[in-house]
Amino acid sequence: AKTDDTPFELFKQALAATAKAMSQTRDVEVSYSAEAGRADEGRLILQTPPRELSPKQAARARGEADAISLRLAHHDAAAHNAERPSGEMARQVYEAAERARIESIGANAMDGTAANLDAALAARCEKAGYTRMQDRTEAPIAPAIEFLLREKLTGRPLPEEAEGIASIWREEVTSRGGDALEELMSQLNDQRAFARTVQRLIRDL
Repeated sequence: AKTDDTPFELFKQALAATAKAMSQTRDVEVSYSAEAGRADEGRLILQTPPRELSPKQAARARGEADAISLRLAHHDAAAHNAERPSGEMARQVYEAAERARIESIGANAMDGTAANLDAALAARCEKAGYTRMQDRTEAPIAPAIEFLLREKLTGRPLPEEAEGIASIWREEVTSRGGDALEELMSQLNDQRAFARTVQRLIRDL
């Protein structure tokens, strides 16, 4: 007997329609791929969701699509590359902070988006093994800064999967980079100013 694909196809259509709207980009094309999703020259490539979708997986798929669409809407690659610092650690923090900025814009605009982004973040933390990390020797600072920034920029508590790694670094980052963190809150919609303050945060740390 043929399985009924209708709910799966409807979910994909809804995901594509939302992604288009959130990307704020005219004539954007949306396609699906087995690989991780990405935004690319006015195209959105979303990861094909699993056929059997639990509510948790559906929220995660929405969150991943939301993140890609928000990047297309709010991220200027040329400006980003022009401000990118040298040094591997500095670059990791810079990329992580920009991700926090982009996703916080979406989370602040809509509660549904915020919940989807949280679901995608929780899945990312589980996959990266962040939930098992106990101290700074094993917990990387770049994602911790991303999560602390996200917490600050949205005023939302972090999902518990992200809270562990954030809590390992919270005191250090807040005591050394507190001024820069405060300034970033007012620069959410100004990518270049935000990037320069992030560079200061990197120096402070």
